[in-house]
Amino acid sequence: MFDFIPLEYYTPLYFNMLLLVVIITFIHTQSYSGFSKITFTFNKVTTSILFSFVLLYIGLRPISFVFGDMGTYASHFDQLAYGDGFLFPKGDIGFYSLMKLISYTKSATLFFFIIAVLYVVPLYIAVRKWFPTYYFFGFLMLLASFSFWSFGTNGLRNGVATSFMLLAFSLKNKPIKYGLFLLALSFHSSVLLIIGAYFLSVFVENSKIYFYSWLASIFLSLSMGSIWGMFFLKLVLGKENKLYNYLSGKGLVGDSTMNVGFRWDFLIYSTSAVAVAYYFIMIKKINDKHYQQLVHIYLTVNAIWIFVIRARFSNRFAYLSWFLMGIIIIYPFLKEVYWKNQFAIVGYVIAIYFSFTYFMNIFIY
Repeated sequence: MFDFIPLEYYTPLYFNMLLLVVIITFIHTQSYSGFSKITFTFNKVTTSILFSFVLLYIGLRPISFVFGDMGTYASHFDQLAYGDGFLFPKGDIGFYSLMKLISYTKSATLFFFIIAVLYVVPLYIAVRKWFPTYYFFGFLMLLASFSFWSFGTNGLRNGVATSFMLLAFSLKNKPIKYGLFLLALSFHSSVLLIIGAYFLSVFVENSKIYFYSWLASIFLSLSMGSIWGMFFLKLVLGKENKLYNYLSGKGLVGDSTMNVGFRWDFLIYSTSAVAVAYYFIMIKKINDKHYQQLVHIYLTVNAIWIFVIRARFSNRFAYLSWFLMGIIIIYPFLKEVYWKNQFAIVGYVIAIYFSFTYFMNIFIY
């Protein structure tokens, strides 16, 4: 559908279109009240347009190695579709079973579109449940996240799995929630860490423990260096685990030289959510158990990532917490009124949050 767009401009065009949406949203929040009729109309209309654009633009993108792992998945799909004997990996049975099912249609385009649906739709449903009146602003925050685009076009299994997890967190029905946990696990085994963090948050509810533990992880990672990170991976994952091999660089072919070292830029990005959460939980004393639980999950998983922050491709590990960032930052602003000009502040929050995404994706990568 979008084959007329040159591949080298495809990704930049997405971020510039999103920039336009963010600018329009900022102008709206500075011009109108959050309780005005025009805001409710803006919420409905703009969500429909943005949802349709993102779903089609990601789902119907040209099939190319320009989008990283997409080319590999397309090769696997063709092997299944035309009988070349592609062997399923041991894990992620849900993802590859879906690929096998769709391969009977011989349409890789259909496969990638369905993956996009599974990636975007759960996010839309989740924000509708969390923010019934202002779901556009929650949805935009998710799209404005640093890794949203890359995990919708490159790290597909991880992206879909975390979308299922986000949807699960928005539901109160435990059987459905746990069913989504298992579905997410079948798409990418790494979400087992998120599931573990969820159950930890059920039994440990003291926010101070999570904040102090997260802060301690930074000092431990700085003081013990990469040796600590690899020791931690071996202890938690085991030497034979594919995630350990991936993060440590073992068994990698091709480009395995992604920037390593202590990623202060990524840590600062992660800290933005911690700072907002700390302010609302510890200072403003927000009385929302659900929000607190989301923050506890984020802090747990992000702290574990900090231990392996020097590893190759650790950004993929970081995404196991980053997928929650947009919600953690915007949630308090959309659930309760704290300031007279809060709706205007929402515009600033979205603009500042997206500025990091835009800078990193347009000028750095």
